Amino acid sequence: MITTLDGPIVIEPTVSPPPGVGVRECGEPLAEVAGVPGVHAAPAYHQRGITAAGPRIFVRRRVLAALQQASAALPDGIGILVWDGLRTLETQAEIVEQFRRTLPDPGDDATVEMYLALPPASQEEFLAAPPPHATGGAVDVTLCDTEGRPLDLGAEFDEFNERSWLAYYENDDRSEYRRLRRMLYWAMLGAGFAPYSWEFWHYELGTMVSAAFHGERFAEYGAAIPWRKP
Repeated sequence: MITTLDGPIVIEPTVSPPPGVGVRECGEPLAEVAGVPGVHAAPAYHQRGITAAGPRIFVRRRVLAALQQASAALPDGIGILVWDGLRTLETQAEIVEQFRRTLPDPGDDATVEMYLALPPASQEEFLAAPPPHATGGAVDVTLCDTEGRPLDLGAEFDEFNERSWLAYYENDDRSEYRRLRRMLYWAMLGAGFAPYSWEFWHYELGTMVSAAFHGERFAEYGAAIPWRKP
């Protein structure tokens, strides 16, 4: 039971994929993020012209129920806006290459991997440790008003710099961004999600990262899309 949405954000840097965690696919079907009270969809990559990204957002069925639970924990007038969920490998590769072009060194994999999962090099790698968004268990979310308009949490979606780090505003006692990020953080954790330290918008449920966060040995969600080398 959530008793507060304003407690401090305390989180260790996230490692993905986490060591020592395996995958036991549960076979749960996908569901579209649509028609759920308090949960709005705004497919950001489609709207930004990523050619492989579609106009609809899909997640695992339990993830959708958990998003509704998180929304129900928020104050009146505030909901959850979903920017992305299930992502094809083609979409992942296109996003990675677009980000690389913004870096002084396009081959800087360490910086890329802080914010994005590199496309797997083989089917074996894909099945053993699928990118979180390929499982249907990862979502990119923010807070919104009742019309689905995003609130300002101090950084734009996919603004890959320090302002996007989950706890970036934690030391600013007067920050409205801190208040809103804490609100989103505790609502999502209360619904069972695991946070991601480098992006305030990224949360996971049933994935390898989520399993590690909750002290479990196996993820429930493996790849929800077929292997296809992008």
